[in-house]
Amino acid sequence: MKTWQKLLYTSLTSVGIWLIAESLVVTLYSAELKAWESPPPPEKQGAPTLKGNPYLLFEFAPGTRQEQGVTVTINSMGMRGQEVEIPKPLGTKRFITTGDSSVFGFGVEDSQVFSQVAAAELGDDVEGLNAAVPGYSSYQSINLLRLRALKTEPDIIVIANIWSDNNFDSFVDKDLLATTIGFEESFLGKTQRTLSKSAIFRVVDWKLRVRKQQQKIRTVSWQIGSSNHIGARRVSINDYAKNLNTLVEMAQNNGAEVIFVMLANEEDLNPDSTGDKAWTPYRIVMRETAERVGAPLLNCTELFIDSGIPKSSLFLDEMHPTAKGHEIMGTALAKVLEDADWLNGGKLMTEGTGKALPKYQDPFLKGGDITNVTGNGDQSPIQLKGIVKYDGYTEGVIHIDATTAQTRMPTLLNATKINKPGPFTIPIGIPKKVTLRAYIDPEGDGPDADDPRFDFSDTILHLDQMTISTLVIDLDNKTVSVE
Repeated sequence: MKTWQKLLYTSLTSVGIWLIAESLVVTLYSAELKAWESPPPPEKQGAPTLKGNPYLLFEFAPGTRQEQGVTVTINSMGMRGQEVEIPKPLGTKRFITTGDSSVFGFGVEDSQVFSQVAAAELGDDVEGLNAAVPGYSSYQSINLLRLRALKTEPDIIVIANIWSDNNFDSFVDKDLLATTIGFEESFLGKTQRTLSKSAIFRVVDWKLRVRKQQQKIRTVSWQIGSSNHIGARRVSINDYAKNLNTLVEMAQNNGAEVIFVMLANEEDLNPDSTGDKAWTPYRIVMRETAERVGAPLLNCTELFIDSGIPKSSLFLDEMHPTAKGHEIMGTALAKVLEDADWLNGGKLMTEGTGKALPKYQDPFLKGGDITNVTGNGDQSPIQLKGIVKYDGYTEGVIHIDATTAQTRMPTLLNATKINKPGPFTIPIGIPKKVTLRAYIDPEGDGPDADDPRFDFSDTILHLDQMTISTLVIDLDNKTVSVE
């Protein structure tokens, strides 16, 4: 047998063995292959569940579904709306929105989302694409743009990320999210995409890499919430500032401009609300970023107040705008574009201040002092005082967090830490319903997911209705009582 015949025989034999192995893997490891592809799990009542993705944490599966009595259309890119024509047709103008459920349009029809309202007001040649996804932070939006959304060739990126970024939750995004920066075009990225066509590779990749991430974040039920908070923001304030800068740079590198949208919530329209809120520092970051890069900023709180419409007609709940709220936002966005003569080539962005990115402090994190918190009327700011009992204590710092109670988006009001069981004081500010949680931090390096946690969310302290002289946190019995 000639050499070339031997090589051909060996090659064909190897290919045959590989194909047989692929067939066996497909048959024997069907569950692992489905898990690697992350099919959407069953929906929970009242809240959407999303399939896992190692680069996005979670995402919508394409298709049409009914949620909260409205139709939700998800295209093949995992974005809300109809399929997007790529490349962009000649003469078409596109803007694309990023953010979470308030931007996605929870509880409103596809056509009622503010991006669609704005596009409709601007004319048939304008498309408003919706890349917002319930629960998405700025990290996830960056990756979604890199993976798919920039292929739509947007002329403007409308940046509205804030609620998920500033939220206190059971995980920190960058600890779980596989970054795509430089990866997709790297040798490793290209190799992985090629190998992923193989069932053998997908099973191995699932067992060694993807499963570890998806065991932590498998689905998101962003309405239901979680009580397993770890005392940290999903995106730290300085990472948030960097991510906003990254979004601006991504837009400019792709020939697009940016507009910032500062979202509102029901609390903003409460005339009795005073003092800084947990999201205030993040709003400062967004405003200063817009000024620094010379981008327009839509302040939805001002828009809603100026409308004169009662908040019950503007919000479905604490944070999600109604169809009327989206209409106001969409009309305002269209006006910004019209005033800039954008359809005829006018520019939205100015030179900006060009200031360097500052270092921000988060006063709501890890016991920091909450500044500018004032009393309500003649009432003095509340300080919650108590004592921690823990016969089982051995070592470590004890962290105690006070969070808002009976809300879909629990926010950290303040926190404190003590070096051993004993007395503590937590400034609360104005009277409100409060719940507590505690952590034991053996290393003294701040709470993390591995530290022992005590969740007292079932015990609501009605500080708006009663005065508490002394609070007893019993970590042995896992109880909170008033004395």
